[in-house]
Amino acid sequence: MTVGSLTEEIIAFLENRRGEVVEWTSALVAAPSPNLPGDETAPVAVVQRAVADLGLPPARIVAAEPHRPNLIVRIDAARPGPHLALCGHLDTKPVGEAAHLWRTDPLSPTIDGDRLYGLGSTDMKGACAAMLLAGAAFAAVAERAAGSLSLLFTADEEYGSKLGAEFLVRNGWVEADAILLGEPAGLSRDWEAIRVVSRGFSGFKVTVQGTQTHSSISDQVPTVNAVEAMARVMVGFRRELRPRFPPHPLCPSGPTVNIGVRCEGGVGYGVLPGQAEFWTDIRTTPGMSQEQLADDIEAALGRARSEVPEANVHWAFAPALAWIGPTEVVPEHSMVQAVQLAAERVLGVAPPLAAFPGATDAWAFQGIGGVPTLAAFGPGLLPLAHGPNEWVSITALEQAAAIFAVGAVEFGAG
Repeated sequence: MTVGSLTEEIIAFLENRRGEVVEWTSALVAAPSPNLPGDETAPVAVVQRAVADLGLPPARIVAAEPHRPNLIVRIDAARPGPHLALCGHLDTKPVGEAAHLWRTDPLSPTIDGDRLYGLGSTDMKGACAAMLLAGAAFAAVAERAAGSLSLLFTADEEYGSKLGAEFLVRNGWVEADAILLGEPAGLSRDWEAIRVVSRGFSGFKVTVQGTQTHSSISDQVPTVNAVEAMARVMVGFRRELRPRFPPHPLCPSGPTVNIGVRCEGGVGYGVLPGQAEFWTDIRTTPGMSQEQLADDIEAALGRARSEVPEANVHWAFAPALAWIGPTEVVPEHSMVQAVQLAAERVLGVAPPLAAFPGATDAWAFQGIGGVPTLAAFGPGLLPLAHGPNEWVSITALEQAAAIFAVGAVEFGAG
């Protein structure tokens, strides 16, 4: 049987189950999993219910800690062939300080027209629901198809993946020949690009030491206001920091530098602040290294220190997020070609290749495990992630289930 005829069967299968991807997305959104603190047991229970209801093989639970489970569902076709894994993370960022800006309850999925609102809807519980339906569609044609499809649902992606993708890789649980991450592919519109580059991440903290003392004497004895000194360091550091990077056609502007993603300092009224700190994150590009970045940070901070000679300024990488390396899949890879064909069949056109602005689980799957990993081709818009009023398009969810399933058949056919 041709891939084209299997595609028609998949489309028909999903059309007959229309609406289920919305139901499972809603159930996942209503199952809280903010990280930090980190606990994916609620959405894992939803996935287990979906696996049973959809008639899929039982999920294998693999966990470094009981409340941080990862799930693996494997579906084998009748004929041998390449093995594709669809991967989505089940944790979300916390609602955080933007809670008062939500127009709906973040944990109560709300439908308004073509939009499903809720925390994690676009990043990336909607994609996880679409993967479940894709698994069911692949299983429905498995007797006439080739290859294997695994569904990987991971923990801890939003805080370094130590208990998720990295744990799976280091303990030998990843069997696939290639992995497709369902991270949101759009910036301004759905399915904007097939994102073959996963930019990396490096986080570090700069600490400024001053003089903690009674605030009433700051103009009468020598003192250093650590918060004021930190502000001057931040301005100088932003001006001086220019991380080196090799040219890359999909990352022409190089790394993204975010100074002061978090700032802390001071005790309160009446106390001159003796310590302040600011956090910085850098989204790295292929070819950059942690050692070279450390040299660039130290050089820039050295020049910024000269503006506050009276203060003690030092820095250190974040323990869990010091270096998440960038990765890349070449355009000629069979997974990329399978996804392009699937997109063309479902959307009518294959989107262009591009880089994903953020870091993904690709750093573990490919960077550590050596498994080629497509950084992002899923429903949703990245600017909606990590902020208030997050939503995902219902149309895109339905398209995602079809793209994932057809892509698996294409890949399995070789």
